[in-house]
Amino acid sequence: MSDIKISGFYDEASGDLRTQCELIKKLGEHYLCPRVVNGKNISAYTVEEFEKDVKPVLDEYGIKFSSIGSPIGKVGLYDEEGYQAQIKKLQELVKIAKVMDCKYIRIFSFRVDKKGDYDAYFPEVVKKLRGYLDVVKGTDIVLLHENEKGIYGDVPDRVMKLYKEINDPQFQLCFDASNYIQCDADPKQAYEMLKDYVVYYHIKDCSKEKVEVPIGHGEGNYENMIHDLVVNRHYKGFMTLEPHTGKYAVARKPIRFLFPIAALIKVEHINMWHKVFARVDKEMGVPKWKTVTREEIVIWQYNGLTKMIADAEASIK
Repeated sequence: MSDIKISGFYDEASGDLRTQCELIKKLGEHYLCPRVVNGKNISAYTVEEFEKDVKPVLDEYGIKFSSIGSPIGKVGLYDEEGYQAQIKKLQELVKIAKVMDCKYIRIFSFRVDKKGDYDAYFPEVVKKLRGYLDVVKGTDIVLLHENEKGIYGDVPDRVMKLYKEINDPQFQLCFDASNYIQCDADPKQAYEMLKDYVVYYHIKDCSKEKVEVPIGHGEGNYENMIHDLVVNRHYKGFMTLEPHTGKYAVARKPIRFLFPIAALIKVEHINMWHKVFARVDKEMGVPKWKTVTREEIVIWQYNGLTKMIADAEASIK
């Protein structure tokens, strides 16, 4: 059996912590990547609030943290007040991570104007990321940089540039194939470039139209990537489910209603979503008007991932 550990942003099924824990146990898993906990972002908790309101529930269900899905770094590059507020939040998250014996905190590399000068941004990005590293200095906590649309480290070249410049064992990479697709980067090329430096994976697939879809139904190259990680690289880390359930679960029926009008007046955004959702319906065997819950989509993602891992393991025998 593979040593890959499966976690998830289970707030994509519900913001209620007990509901998240129930789903984790239903799947036979033990790890959560907290983001929204009881309707409140994990970064809004003090360690005292966390120990009082959150940890007892986690202990009741035997749930551990794989990483903390913080929004640290999702702030304007030149927003000094916002940056200082995030420094304080990170200090609390470090305390929470210690309480949970959690090694990783997810971060980002600041919102920037994509029409601006990325070379000019670079020194300020590095300086402020090092400010985050000062917070975790003296601990064993690792800051995981996630590639994301709209931040400095959105495409593989800039992610690599950051990683090499910072050159600190407490700054490591989280890989999100869907986010690369959103930024017009080829996830296969991104994986080949970064695989020796990535220590954590988010499992989110995306269609060529840049709409999130179940794993294996998009352009994320997941089957090949997971085969390589299992068979060739003997990956032993975490894979965190992040299917982005909202679009399909919430918007699918309204868009089906709106599509005839949107087609007539050529509302491209609705037409495109309708096309992708119809394709997912067909591929997943979902009747047109059947309701699909957010929890069901998380389970789709879990089943798709575990099948890919099992298929990769079977190829070794």
